[in-house]
Amino acid sequence: MIEPGSLQRPDALDLLAQASGMLASSFDLSATLPRVADLCVRNLAHYCAIYARHPDGAISIVEAAREPGLHVHAPDATLLPDVLREHGFETVLATPLRGRNDVLGTFVLASRQHDAFDQTTEKLSGILGLLLANALDQAMLFERTHRVADRLQRALLPDTFPRVPGALFHAAYRPASAESEVGGDWYDAFSLPDGRIAISMGDVAGHGLEAATVMGEIRHSMRSAGVDQQSPAAVLQHINSVINLRKTIGMVTAVFAYYEPRTRELVYAVAGHPPPLLTIIEGFSGFLPGGGVPLGVEPNIDAQDWTFTLPSRSCTIFYTDGMTEYSRDVLAGEAQLLEAGIRSFVSDSENPALALQERIFDATANRDDAATLTLSCEDGPAAHVMRFSAIAVAAPIVRAHIQRICDAYGIPSPERFALITAVGEAVANSIEHAYRGQDCGGLTIRTEVGQQQVSVEVEDSGRWRPFEQRDERGRGIVLMHELMDHVRITSAQNGTLIKLVMARSAAS
Repeated sequence: MIEPGSLQRPDALDLLAQASGMLASSFDLSATLPRVADLCVRNLAHYCAIYARHPDGAISIVEAAREPGLHVHAPDATLLPDVLREHGFETVLATPLRGRNDVLGTFVLASRQHDAFDQTTEKLSGILGLLLANALDQAMLFERTHRVADRLQRALLPDTFPRVPGALFHAAYRPASAESEVGGDWYDAFSLPDGRIAISMGDVAGHGLEAATVMGEIRHSMRSAGVDQQSPAAVLQHINSVINLRKTIGMVTAVFAYYEPRTRELVYAVAGHPPPLLTIIEGFSGFLPGGGVPLGVEPNIDAQDWTFTLPSRSCTIFYTDGMTEYSRDVLAGEAQLLEAGIRSFVSDSENPALALQERIFDATANRDDAATLTLSCEDGPAAHVMRFSAIAVAAPIVRAHIQRICDAYGIPSPERFALITAVGEAVANSIEHAYRGQDCGGLTIRTEVGQQQVSVEVEDSGRWRPFEQRDERGRGIVLMHELMDHVRITSAQNGTLIKLVMARSAAS
């Protein structure tokens, strides 16, 4: 440890380099100022204090001393020299921290030795004061910019959502913790003249005012495009063309969707954005398909429309990557999002989006902005006509729909099991055989429940590949015949129709 006043030129330069590195490493002054004060105590003085004024007028005091536990209390920096002398300090050096527009604080060094500070120390104190003042200036500017960007971003996000029977929208936005600048995350949901609800969510690359401004521009562009289009993929392609005309915008990930409240049909497309998460009470919970190229990267984003009819008592979660990448382990983040999504929807129905964020970030700081939008389908009439993209994830969702129909009509357990199993096999066969690995087409499920029987039709628009009996597969059609009273499979050039009929027992 160097005694006060004995610092030589090489040591002084080294100290300045260390202090500069500390102050430049972070805008978080609560972390950097104590390190600088400790550096000064180890090399310049017996005691160091930094009085810093914040934008709101509050004063923070950072102290460091060679004597453990020593604290010198002075309500104002101007009184500190006298208080230090009362504590036995012989030499006190106070340097005002002058910012660009005002005095931002005071830097104080003190020694118990008389005349301990020479000219080198005094000059060094002045240079350190300039470094500290500049750090305070930059931190205040950053805080002001962050506050403006945050307010702008929140002002650009909707504070109300469409109110439609049987569906509830909730949203939550969480700015990055620590010192990261505000980002370009957004969410939106708005009513269309034809009764549908348009949904958009996305993330503009970058941070700060520029990202927040671009976010607002893209969100409003999606509103305009969403009114004129019928296909979510077409909306995203249109926005991609707009972004490519302006090379300064950069990359944007997004998802756009149409929701039909009367049929609970959700059609959406993804452009490099995390895929939606679907949670069904007493049923399936998992991620829906995604894909596509982010906006602003290529002329063609290769997005496609995905269609799912949502069961009652389900929740669809749209989110930005801040919800899964906070720990830099995406797989772990997705697993936690899935678990938290189930728990939040089941137990926190007041605002599932906010509850979801609180569960995920309860003990973890989010390094990036996180936005969440939830679409909750309340308990209501069972859907009798359902449409789906012909992919594997459709099968468990269809089974959940059949479960709801069984609940609504009081179909007992044995018949319920047979119906759900047979319909699941019919859907799985259509998915496997109809489209032959090409871009998936669609499935339509129709149900009719009468007093004497239940009938279900599973229809696709593809051409079934030739049936091949295999040891591990190929029993689905046999199983349907065993479980149902009547099975008819009608294939044509333009599609295949599977009709299942089950007689209802007197008990049902």
